Amino acid sequence: MSGHAPRARRADLVLQAGAVLLPEGVARPGFVTVEDGVITRVAQGTHPNPDEAWPDGVLAPGFIDLQINGAAGCDFLAPDPDDLAAAEAHMLRGGTTAYLATLISAPEPALRAALGFFAERAARGGAPRLAGVHLEGPFLSPLRPGAHSPEHLRPPSVAWISGLLDEFPGLVRMVTLAPELVGALPVIEALRARGVVVAAGHTDATYAQAVAAFDEGVRVATHLFNAMRPAHHREPGIALAALGRPEVVCTVIADGVHLHPAVLDLVIAVKGPRGAALITDAISAAGAPADTATLGDRTVRLADGAPRLADGTLAGSVLTMDEAVRRLVAGRAGLPGAVTMAAATPARVLGLDAGEIRVGRLADLVALDRALVPAATVVAGAVAWRRAGVGPGDPEQSGVPRAAPSSG
Repeated sequence: MSGHAPRARRADLVLQAGAVLLPEGVARPGFVTVEDGVITRVAQGTHPNPDEAWPDGVLAPGFIDLQINGAAGCDFLAPDPDDLAAAEAHMLRGGTTAYLATLISAPEPALRAALGFFAERAARGGAPRLAGVHLEGPFLSPLRPGAHSPEHLRPPSVAWISGLLDEFPGLVRMVTLAPELVGALPVIEALRARGVVVAAGHTDATYAQAVAAFDEGVRVATHLFNAMRPAHHREPGIALAALGRPEVVCTVIADGVHLHPAVLDLVIAVKGPRGAALITDAISAAGAPADTATLGDRTVRLADGAPRLADGTLAGSVLTMDEAVRRLVAGRAGLPGAVTMAAATPARVLGLDAGEIRVGRLADLVALDRALVPAATVVAGAVAWRRAGVGPGDPEQSGVPRAAPSSG
């Protein structure tokens, strides 16, 4: 025996930034070390030998999108591998490190085909991390269909949804439904028993019906105020019921179209960043040059900064998570609050071991420049995308140096 202490193993990745955004504050400057895809150290100061450095940037937890229907020309109801790769590259450029592939109400064969596709994607891993599927429908109110085709809606059925979950075990992580529909409460109970997050959306629920649903275990209000019974001072409806329940997370589309900035500020003031989550609700038109696009079997056109049906109904968005964060920073939330809404809160909704920069969490991170535009995105401790001219290595990349597991 030599008597010398064994040499410490060097971390797989060392990330240095001008500021590191932590749950308890900001380290200026700071660095993070990563081993086997997990954060092993977080410290204030300068590391002597970082692998990646952004001296003027902010290192933040990667963004988690609970509702995205497609991007870059890819509609998640009719995906193919090449189109999905383009959509995922688009997400990485926006700082998204995990997402729920969202499937709107559709004919059953199309829905099952899409679920089969995403089951295969989940099995092979990749970046960004596929956290599962969000079924937005088909148990929605015909009075509040939004851009969903009314003919694809169906009454709530425990047998139907249980059959789908049996066929694709563990894939569906969230279901949005209208809780006032006959048969909805038994479906909520069945979904919760299987660990599925239940959200209320596309709903005409009254305040009393919403309270009953939250008592039953609904824990998310989908794109608050949109496709919901309007609030009234004598009938507050589901939106105000959700704002009044601390355990209910309200998702919001901060694109400047779906919610007036004053309403968005009000939501944040009432719920706080831990009670609200940013979503994009993006569709295939996001990151694509075309003036028209699809959402399921609906054709949409871009007008006034958002996709719309021919009658003017909003049909998702072309928002990215980083843009949503910047909009909130310019408003009430500030950077820590906006990042909490984009990362920690959605991670808590899904039970992911991510969303915060702390020891033991998954190393899913985003480096932001001074303008809060992503410079690099890290998934499972590997740089999955880097903007051209930023940091070491080749020009702008979108690839997966090491496969990431599909869930936390």
